[in-house]
Amino acid sequence: MMTDQEPEQPDLVDVHFQPFVRALGNLVITFALCENELLRLATAIAGGDELQAIAILKDRNAKDRVIALVKDLNLSASDTGELVSGIEGFWRDKDIRNRMIHDEWFPSVLEPGAIHTRGVARAKQPEMIFGDRSVGEVWALAQRFQQYGGLFSYRSWALSRASSLSSNNGLGGSVDRSNAGLRQDVRSDEQN
Repeated sequence: MMTDQEPEQPDLVDVHFQPFVRALGNLVITFALCENELLRLATAIAGGDELQAIAILKDRNAKDRVIALVKDLNLSASDTGELVSGIEGFWRDKDIRNRMIHDEWFPSVLEPGAIHTRGVARAKQPEMIFGDRSVGEVWALAQRFQQYGGLFSYRSWALSRASSLSSNNGLGGSVDRSNAGLRQDVRSDEQN
């Protein structure tokens, strides 16, 4: 929303990319919010230790570590399955988002209105990766990050609530956060 103090700014991108501006803005914001909710979830799983959660999320095998920790929680099979599916989807879509954000964008010379991307995979054998982009694809990705964020937010709230109920008055079920080896993994990460 524009106010009297904010002058309207023109789009800085070429006309070919202008249809993507609003969708990409939403993608950037929904991803940032989702990533923050994932940190809150990892913090709840780590018993409230945010530094430990950050170390887990910065690990080279972060997705696998988070999934292993989720499976160690005392959740129902359906809750565990939903959360694992959301975590796997987040990391899969994060790779797609990273390609969109970091690759070169260019209009097609053969197909008017078509937009392509080109980037290099960071692997032992780097390879060129080409993609086609659509505004609808960007919107769909932004919406998925919004859904993952909602899932992570709810589950971190539920874990925190269960923890406070069990520690404050003994009501409710206990949440198993023992995660044997978790503290040791963080110490070894810090030493490396």
